Amino acid sequence: MKKILLLSIFIGFIQATSAQNWINQAKKAVISIITYDKDGNILNNGNGFYINSDGTAIADYKLFKNAQKASVIDVEGQKYDVKYILGANEIYDVVKFKVDTNKKIAPLKIATNPSNSGQSIYVLPYSTQKNVGAKKATIKLISDVADNYKFYTINIGLEDKNVSCPVLNDAGQVIGLAQKGGANESYAIDSNYANSLNISALSANDYNLTSIGIAKDIPENAEEALVYVMMNGNNEEAVNRLIEKFPNESEGYLRRATNYASKEEFTKAESDINTYLNLSKDKAEAHYQISKLIYNVKVFQPQSQNADWDYSKALKEIDEALAINSQFAIYKKLKGDIYFASSDYENAYAIYESLLKSDLKPYEVYSYMADCKERQGASSDEIIELLDSAVTQFQKPYPDEAAPYLYTLAIHQAEAGKFKDAVNSYNEVEHIYGGRASAEFYYNRELAEKNCRMYQQAQDDIKEALKLAPEDHDILVEFSNLHIILKDYGATKNSANQLIQLFPDDPFGYRFLGFAQAMEGDKKEARKNLLKAKELGDENAETIINKYCK
Repeated sequence: MKKILLLSIFIGFIQATSAQNWINQAKKAVISIITYDKDGNILNNGNGFYINSDGTAIADYKLFKNAQKASVIDVEGQKYDVKYILGANEIYDVVKFKVDTNKKIAPLKIATNPSNSGQSIYVLPYSTQKNVGAKKATIKLISDVADNYKFYTINIGLEDKNVSCPVLNDAGQVIGLAQKGGANESYAIDSNYANSLNISALSANDYNLTSIGIAKDIPENAEEALVYVMMNGNNEEAVNRLIEKFPNESEGYLRRATNYASKEEFTKAESDINTYLNLSKDKAEAHYQISKLIYNVKVFQPQSQNADWDYSKALKEIDEALAINSQFAIYKKLKGDIYFASSDYENAYAIYESLLKSDLKPYEVYSYMADCKERQGASSDEIIELLDSAVTQFQKPYPDEAAPYLYTLAIHQAEAGKFKDAVNSYNEVEHIYGGRASAEFYYNRELAEKNCRMYQQAQDDIKEALKLAPEDHDILVEFSNLHIILKDYGATKNSANQLIQLFPDDPFGYRFLGFAQAMEGDKKEARKNLLKAKELGDENAETIINKYCK
């Protein structure tokens, strides 16, 4: 019996010594974490640990939520910044991140096999002191979560300083990330689950990630990374990471050149454009994209100080694309757009016209041609004919896609005095909108209806326009004007008073109010308001005074 007792003590001593050995080694992987807000103030303090020698670590999500920056301190007291967030999940309270360090990391080894109920485990706190040991406990319960990963309940409560520390098995392998529970039990989320967190192509709008202000990594797959960058709106950090991670992918350089151009850093943009062109396998597409970038800068940044990026340079690039692939309609379309933007409407029209036989949508092409004719000062009939050709590409009942072409046609028909045709076109637009039309729409249709003497319809439309935009100056003026025609002087006075209240320095309200009062026989008040309109610059006010207020 004595020998058995001594043997048990000896085995226990060996196990304790063995455990202490891996505990001493495991401590090196545990880190202290400080997160900061946008003003650089400390947001939270906590723990985490390395799971990869490249500086990949995990910690609890709450520690990082709303943080704009984070730093880690290792057991040797050395401080490093968190470079990227690699994945996050608020529900399971875990975040995966990359520490910006070139130091050789001795990470914890993640257990490949799950632990069992009743098994002994160790919670290892962060400490710079060598004599601080692990807190021993037992697994009380195991649950399955998230694709068959494990969620452990352990039989002891944990202090705040133990939260987000590693939970290890007897072999010194990490099975989970410690999470706080009650006085007599706590939890651990599977370290394999934490390690599985990643950035995917669709992560740009993931709340778990957007709630953390620290830079995010991009997906490991180049194609997914491109989608992620695009979904992230060409975010500068994401684009730079794309180039860093995939230096031979041409798309990253085009996107960074676009960012540089938006900031008028054209020397840098030119350098990236050259790299993009050299790396691109499809040279025609590369020249097209470069031409489009230059064109966009000219159109949307007209005050740009870069004299070299002009329409002639954009034309040169698109001609390079067309020399390689002359049949690609989208390349021709861009050449037409460049001519149009540079006011060369004749060449633009010729290119657009040639695209009627292409795979581009003909109603769009007819619309481009109409724009050219309008800029050239063509007759209304020519413009209307082209717009009508655009509309006739659709069949009734008209689809949503037809609405902008019908609306533009209606505006030109009204300007040409073809008011009945305009009303018909506006009616077709309303059928498409299905009660979702704007105040501007009802205002424009009212003008056409009034000229057709469709007074009831005009009255309904101007009321609808006013309901949608009760403080719009032009709509209030037209409301007053229409009700003078209808001899509804009460409605005229109401809208005139609104005009005066909203636009006290505008003469229209006083003119309409004065005219309505004159028509009702109140010449004294009418004269007073008409004189005010005259004082504010209304040349018609005196004529009204002379005619109706004598």
